[in-house]
Amino acid sequence: MAQAQDPSEKPNAAAETPEEIVIDDDEIVVEEAPTGAAATATATLTDEKSESTFAGERVVYVEAPIPPKLRSNRVIGSLLALLGAVVFAVVYALFGAAFIAAVDSPVFRAAGFGGFIRDASFWVPVLFFAIGFVLVVLLLNRASWWVHVLGSLLVAVIVYFGTIGVLLLLNGFSGTALSFGYFALNPFVIAATLIAREVSIWIGFLIALRGGRVKELNKAAREAFDSEQASKGPASSTQSSSKSAKASDGAAPASA
Repeated sequence: MAQAQDPSEKPNAAAETPEEIVIDDDEIVVEEAPTGAAATATATLTDEKSESTFAGERVVYVEAPIPPKLRSNRVIGSLLALLGAVVFAVVYALFGAAFIAAVDSPVFRAAGFGGFIRDASFWVPVLFFAIGFVLVVLLLNRASWWVHVLGSLLVAVIVYFGTIGVLLLLNGFSGTALSFGYFALNPFVIAATLIAREVSIWIGFLIALRGGRVKELNKAAREAFDSEQASKGPASSTQSSSKSAKASDGAAPASA
């Protein structure tokens, strides 16, 4: 007689079926192992740090030697130029006094020497001489005397045309219509021009003498500096030579 099977003993198909695991694509994380190139680079950087030539050494900065500064003749030369302006005023005043005494003119007798000293025909040339001579001295600096002789021509031109221009302006303001030729041939203007050239030549001689001494001092200081650097070693001599070459490239020819 067949036994009836207990329905509870039948296998549960739903229970025996394994559950499906669903994983979204966004949840998948792939970790890349370090490549050989990155590892090699890291190792190389570490080796460079450990094998550096300057590792553990201290860098010491050494200041390059500075060549001696060149002495200038401009300050003393300008003071001598102002002294030359005083000499010019004295010589020009003596000429005016002699000219007024020699020329029999009622105009000169009425004005006299005091009138000449107070007149523009006296102080205008003195002013332009001082300006022109100082400018020439600043330009020439330590130049030789023959350069000052040429510079005296420039001083004379400044005195001549500067005096004529100012006198024309002053007479124009006063209502006196005088031409350029009147002042160009004026004996006082011509005398002031000639005196300006002579005074600037001989005062320029004194300035040139002082400039020569300054050049000798500069040369001696430079030779002492070069010998001192040569005794210290070739490295310092090379540095000083490069510095002097840069300084000589920027120096003006007139200051040599």
